[in-house]
Amino acid sequence: MVTVSTVPAKTILSKSKIPGVDYVLNPYVGCTHGCIYCYAAYMRKFSGHCQPWGQFLDVKICNTLLKPAQLFRQNVMLSSVTDPYNPFEKKYECTRKLLVQLVPCQARVSILTKSALVLRDLDLLKQLPGCEVGFSFSSTDEILRARLEPNTSTVAEKINALKILHENGITTAVMAAPLLPGISDWKNILSQTRAYVDAYRFDSLNMSTPLQNNIFNFIGKYYPALLPLYREIYVQGSPFYLQNLSKKIRTYCKENHIRADVFF
Repeated sequence: MVTVSTVPAKTILSKSKIPGVDYVLNPYVGCTHGCIYCYAAYMRKFSGHCQPWGQFLDVKICNTLLKPAQLFRQNVMLSSVTDPYNPFEKKYECTRKLLVQLVPCQARVSILTKSALVLRDLDLLKQLPGCEVGFSFSSTDEILRARLEPNTSTVAEKINALKILHENGITTAVMAAPLLPGISDWKNILSQTRAYVDAYRFDSLNMSTPLQNNIFNFIGKYYPALLPLYREIYVQGSPFYLQNLSKKIRTYCKENHIRADVFF
């Protein structure tokens, strides 16, 4: 059961610490996509909620408008610790209201989501110069997607959204992350999306303390034969698997003229 609340907010805009991003907009606190690997789960301790991460959502109500002079041609990201197109965006339209304000700012907006709901705002995205929409993929296996991130759009819906965005002149990206050792087929992510994608970014699985039980329970249930590998990487701290994977991705993308960044 998800608890949804509206909360007053003085501002939704934050100065960014992310390289290449000037400001971040997080219109929600929490996320209801239910991804078992979500790196943003650490935000729960700042939220005042007792519910597990994924079972609450605070909808920020902010009456302070964005300032065009402040954001003129600035790099603005939606979002860093929530999904701007979580299922409740359909009702509350917080992200759409922000995009309406960003159009006169002519901000360079980048969006990262797991939801095809972003297509609803295609009319606004086309008015933003240099706008980029990125979709996260941990896999193109629909059964695995449903287990890992049960409330996100399906693999087919995300690929179709990339196609429509691409056809409408929107720059598109795929965040192939998190790559689960021995499970995520990164080459298949490339092959199924390449026709509609301008750039790729790859990242490894975040195994911070709050997430370890979730991940190990998942691997133990569905991929028990991989438990020794996961202990080797994430308990013993062996770097060799990820180093080798990074090298393979970089080499493959270079040989196939694929624009890609690898962050591990």
